[in-house]
Amino acid sequence: MEVKKARLARAYVPFQVWSGTFSWEEGLAKGTIFPELYHPYHPHEHRLYHLHEGR
Repeated sequence: MEVKKARLARAYVPFQVWSGTFSWEEGLAKGTIFPELYHPYHPHEHRLYHLHEGR
């Protein structure tokens, strides 16, 4: 197959439901004004953190 005709990747973008926004101050602190996009990272909840700690 020629590379020109191949599909190399396809984006998946789920629909988002509008539920309002954070205040500008809270959005600045969280990095987004959209609650649906706010997912903080907690390393102690991830499997690789526990593997590193010997658990």
